[in-house]
Amino acid sequence: MAHSVLDGDVFRSLILSASSYLGARKKEVDSLNVFPVPDGDTGTNMYLTLSSAAETLSKRHGLQLGEAAELVSHGALMGARGNSGVILSQILRGIATCFAGRDSVPASEICRAFDQAVATAYKAVMKPVEGTILTVLRGLRDGASKAASSRDLAVILESGLKEARAVLERTPDMLPVLKQAGVVDAGGKGLVFIVEGFLEALTSEGALRIDVGPAEQGAGKARKEGLRLEELETADIRYPYDTQLLVALRGPTANLLREELTSLGDSLLVVGSSELVRVHIHTDRPGEVLNVCLRHGALSNVTIDNMIEQSQAMARSVSDAGALPEVQEAARAVGDVRGPYLPAPPILAEGRQLKEVGIVSVATGEGLKDIMKSLGSDLVIDGGTTMNPSTAELAAAVKTVAAKKIIFLPNNGNIFLAAKQAKKLTGRNMYIIPSKTIPQGIAALLSLNLNEEMRHNLKRASKALKKVKTGEVTYAARSGKFGRHVMNQGDILGLVEGKVEFVGKDPTTALKEIISRMVKKDDEVVTVYWGMDISEETADKARKELEDMLGGAVEIEFHNGGQPLYYYIVSVE
Repeated sequence: MAHSVLDGDVFRSLILSASSYLGARKKEVDSLNVFPVPDGDTGTNMYLTLSSAAETLSKRHGLQLGEAAELVSHGALMGARGNSGVILSQILRGIATCFAGRDSVPASEICRAFDQAVATAYKAVMKPVEGTILTVLRGLRDGASKAASSRDLAVILESGLKEARAVLERTPDMLPVLKQAGVVDAGGKGLVFIVEGFLEALTSEGALRIDVGPAEQGAGKARKEGLRLEELETADIRYPYDTQLLVALRGPTANLLREELTSLGDSLLVVGSSELVRVHIHTDRPGEVLNVCLRHGALSNVTIDNMIEQSQAMARSVSDAGALPEVQEAARAVGDVRGPYLPAPPILAEGRQLKEVGIVSVATGEGLKDIMKSLGSDLVIDGGTTMNPSTAELAAAVKTVAAKKIIFLPNNGNIFLAAKQAKKLTGRNMYIIPSKTIPQGIAALLSLNLNEEMRHNLKRASKALKKVKTGEVTYAARSGKFGRHVMNQGDILGLVEGKVEFVGKDPTTALKEIISRMVKKDDEVVTVYWGMDISEETADKARKELEDMLGGAVEIEFHNGGQPLYYYIVSVE
């Protein structure tokens, strides 16, 4: 049956079908991990994100298209896990933006929705890399546009899918790391599966149901993505102020507002309804952005972040005493910028005081979590290498800490994007220190002095991240070649700063090999965290062998981290 109209019920079927379809194939996407360590999870993260979106519609019928798309967008954002999940949530955000306020649309409008999805997803990534899911998304849009004259939604999607598949097959030519590993881009493959799921909804009969069992919902199987192509810079130095706010429009002026803001920065996003829009822009003139928005309506939920780490605290709030003069002036014009959209502060038990600064960290392994708590973390979220917490989980955790300001340590590059999304949901002064490894997170904790100003702490933490070197000992999840190294599945790998430096058969031998490469004459301390698969006896033996090897040149510390998958995690400072 041809579908000439896309309404809420058809859109619901597309999403539910895609969720089930991707769920059955997520392991195939996971297997496309470029890096040979046991942490490929792109398919799992995309599935958990999409299933969160699908659950918002699973029991809803008769919705308008705009309502259904907005529910999906919100569900995806709340459930987004890992960089791939966050990017998928932005794709769905773009689609929802296109369909906002519409009861239904002609089938050809899906082309415009894909175009908005491309724009929104590219803006989510500060330095987009071609050969990834973004490129495949663009192929989907271009292919669908070729069939825009058709009145059949399935014909348009088939045309888009054909081009998306062709682009996916070309991704190894765009990224040498894919060609070397002999795989296509995992995120792009996941997107192709989603579109195939859309088409299955249009060609199959019967009611489509989301099938998300407890085992699938559990985050314990979600692991860090191996294709480290979406590790994002924290700022574009030309436009350092990440400015976001809500504008209650005095008229249908969203397009005019967008035009007036275009020249003030980049990554501009003005989305919402004819009555309320969210503005996001990277700018070097935040005060001027607020003044422009004021001409169009009342402002609320104003957030201005300086994305350069060394001065990250300069403009965290438009009312901070140390903010730039132009921001202070705009703040006086705005008045109370909290507005009705921010969550209430944490509820305190009677007699309990609200701390000035709280710390939230992410780690897996009881030993590592205990260490971080001993170093001042108020809360350690279970996650990281073997589990990527969702945006909603991060936001909920942060809101439980009774503090005016929160320092957040992701300790994993694949949690950073979800943390940025969580920050928008919390309504709290949340300062993200971009720690990508456990040693970086511990070094940052050791550098903090919460009795001093936030800007000093952020600067010290930034320096601490750069001073520490990270090593890891794990095993090869598959056979293959990475760089100059050839490995078989199950081989022991020694990594330094994420790069394979040793391939062998024994974890302790790998430990000694990478430490011999990491330690330089100016280094003072080597800290080793042994994992759940290493006994205390083995760890003691490894320590003695390291002491003999290094001959007292550096101090050596061993701690039981209890982490899975990684036999040893090493910090050298």
